[in-house]
Amino acid sequence: MSYSSSQYDELALWYDLRNGNEDALATLLRLYAKPLIGYGRKMISDDSIIEDCIQEVFIQLWQYRHTLKEDVGSVKAYIYSSVRRRIITEVKKSTFASPQYDGSESEECFEIGFSVEEKIIQDETELHRVKIINQHLNSLPKRQKEAIYLKYFKELNNQEIADIMGVKYQTVGNLIHEALTFLRTVFPNDAVWLSILFLYFE
Repeated sequence: MSYSSSQYDELALWYDLRNGNEDALATLLRLYAKPLIGYGRKMISDDSIIEDCIQEVFIQLWQYRHTLKEDVGSVKAYIYSSVRRRIITEVKKSTFASPQYDGSESEECFEIGFSVEEKIIQDETELHRVKIINQHLNSLPKRQKEAIYLKYFKELNNQEIADIMGVKYQTVGNLIHEALTFLRTVFPNDAVWLSILFLYFE
């Protein structure tokens, strides 16, 4: 059975994967490889590590397909969470090898960075505003940045974000609320800052 990347049902693909359908696995990889690489780049700058982590996750999905939960909930959240954990593991490995390592085992050993290609913005006033937004986005605590990124750039709901980040549902709501409250405080009279955020940042 073949699948179209434009028309699919995640849970149907998950069901078929659990039953040994290689096309289902290939379709999931095709659907998520590019956005997962983008997500990984918010954590580390080494594409080879990101790609290896994604590949390893999908290899394990296939190897352990018969033990995968039927009631996975969100397939997207499950895959994102798996890749996130794999990247964190790799980051910790390199951190342990570093003489600067301080013994911390925090999962926040990476940064979710926001940036924008300046060349795509022609208007100097708008470019200035975008740079300010960029500065304040990157001043947010790491978990707030990740929650904002997953919510507004990957269009995940709060439960999916909670599953990915390994936190409670209410915690996600708090993280997003605190981040938006801060940003609205920074831009109290700027009604367009959020639209600029969606337009230019990825």
